[in-house]
Amino acid sequence: MKDFAKSIRKIRSDKGYSQDYVAMKLNISTSSYSKIERGQTDPSLSRMKQIAEVLEFDLGEVLMEKPALTIGNTQELNSNEAYGFVMRKEFEESLRLILDLQLKIAQLAEKLEQGG
Repeated sequence: MKDFAKSIRKIRSDKGYSQDYVAMKLNISTSSYSKIERGQTDPSLSRMKQIAEVLEFDLGEVLMEKPALTIGNTQELNSNEAYGFVMRKEFEESLRLILDLQLKIAQLAEKLEQGG
């Protein structure tokens, strides 16, 4: 989530928004939002969606900036990295987002193969 934290800090800064403003729009304390930006707190998928709405960016694009791990490719995982507890609903939302992105990529690849 460090990459997400860095991304939202840059996006917020580029738009000229203060942490206070974003926190107010999210209905959380400024210190809570600051922890998200510093990577000290991992936001839920629903919170990430809210941040994307407030900062007006495409969550899928920001999340796709880092190469994704494929299932079973656990050798590349940092053994010290904590993933925390995930609720079933969040997992399902994440999976839906991933499947939607895969579909969009497949559609783009098909268009490219057909010449545009």
